[in-house]
Amino acid sequence: MIGDSVTEFDKVTPETYEKMNEEFIEEGTMVRIEVPTQEQIDKWKEWIDPHIHERTVKPTDMVQDMWDAIGGRPSD
Repeated sequence: MIGDSVTEFDKVTPETYEKMNEEFIEEGTMVRIEVPTQEQIDKWKEWIDPHIHERTVKPTDMVQDMWDAIGGRPSD
């Protein structure tokens, strides 16, 4: 934990998922969540995506694409 502060993220336990499932049943929601073990939750919390900041697609200039589609800017 950063700075020893406890957040809601740190309080996630299997009971959290069980309570959510109970709420879904009470509300009549047709959704159920598989309840993970504490080990699975801890592993998920510690996982870091090594590619989180890598681009997956080439960025495009959509405005320029629109100008190109109509033959260029009026001043061109």
